[in-house]
Amino acid sequence: MHPRAREDPGSSHTSRRQALRAAGTVGALGVVGTGGYLTYRLAVPATDPRTVISLYSQTVAYAANQSRVLVRTPESMSELLPGTRLHSGLPTSSPVLRRAHDFWEGTASWRSRVDEAQEGHEMRAVLRDLAGSALRDLWVLADDLPAPVAGWSTSWRYIWPRDAAFCAVALARVGHVDRAIGVLTHLQSIQAEDGWFEARYAPGTDRAPDGRDRQFDGTGLVLWALSEVARTVPDADRPQLLEDFAPLISTTRDALLRETQDGTEMPPVSPDYWEVRERAVTLGLMASALAGLRAVGELTGDDKDQEAARSFSAVLTDSFGAHGFQRYRRRGGSDSALAVLDATGCHGVASAQQLLDLRQELARPGGGIAPGASWREDGVSWTPSTSLLALALARAGEVDAALEILGWLAAHRTDAGSLPEKVLFDGRPAAVAPLAWTAANVLLTLDALAST
Repeated sequence: MHPRAREDPGSSHTSRRQALRAAGTVGALGVVGTGGYLTYRLAVPATDPRTVISLYSQTVAYAANQSRVLVRTPESMSELLPGTRLHSGLPTSSPVLRRAHDFWEGTASWRSRVDEAQEGHEMRAVLRDLAGSALRDLWVLADDLPAPVAGWSTSWRYIWPRDAAFCAVALARVGHVDRAIGVLTHLQSIQAEDGWFEARYAPGTDRAPDGRDRQFDGTGLVLWALSEVARTVPDADRPQLLEDFAPLISTTRDALLRETQDGTEMPPVSPDYWEVRERAVTLGLMASALAGLRAVGELTGDDKDQEAARSFSAVLTDSFGAHGFQRYRRRGGSDSALAVLDATGCHGVASAQQLLDLRQELARPGGGIAPGASWREDGVSWTPSTSLLALALARAGEVDAALEILGWLAAHRTDAGSLPEKVLFDGRPAAVAPLAWTAANVLLTLDALAST
């Protein structure tokens, strides 16, 4: 998760998003989310209605002066070209217009494949619109930058290696392999000699903007992203790709093997996506380390590397798995990081039912999920966790459950169509919009569903 949002009064008004919810879109999609919602309401007291976080922006767009700005009000959306993140006053010769056009055209084949996969389905139009929104969100937060920033609000305008890893995979899957490689090239250039990454970086630098502790999850997830991107590259080009990323592969391999004792021990304690200091290893660190170790074995083909991944999988199962995959080895309750396993292709570690159970165990009144059972009871749904669960379910073959979550995400966008970081207890989008990690997860979920 990203910087804690301040709590202040929000406002509400009738919108396309609210009309979509009122029409029963989400309720008609399936019983998984609805059941989770009802279970939550029976088990937990009503959320204090004063727990309100404002919506920082409707979206992000390029202004007439060719700089990115926060579009804060529904009224200012009328200044944008329809279906874009571009101000209508941009000069026709603007490089921004050309880049936006090239990006959109580059996804044409992918958009067609995703749309055709839903032919005859009642959600086809909703998913088509959601795909367009997620593509535009990812583009505006990545355009002309070395890697996507998490968001455009001040405290989010940084590159998180974890988020950027998912964004790189999404870029490759939607048809922009070169852009994905560019993101990974940048991440390779800022990786520390010991294989670790800072929690976040100022764009275009190798510097952290503050004194946050380093986070080990980026180490495994960045290499996982490389393994995913490598699969999208033609066979003839793969040797050159692996040669170009030899430093990333070697440095990360050494770090993962060193920090886990060749896959026989848990990794060192560090913060994870909750962005808080920890005293014990979390499920998120375990899942990301496994993703990295499996990627090492896939990329090197070395028997020792593959054995390390198998050994670490057993360590994860014998420790966290033996106690129900809680946030910590024996405590902490359910954690949405369980979804990292299937989302990164580590199938068969947790069962599909355990994934499905997260929808109820972490349910929030607004219809999404919290990062974990021990997260504060503020009624707020977090879209990074919710969309990550959708991706995990889609890749695990749980199509209906993944579609239900996509429907919920579609119905809880901002009036501009952007995917927010949070959704309040009453269904209003809140905090940062758009958020790159959520957009990437949505695109990867759609891609996985189109491949089933």
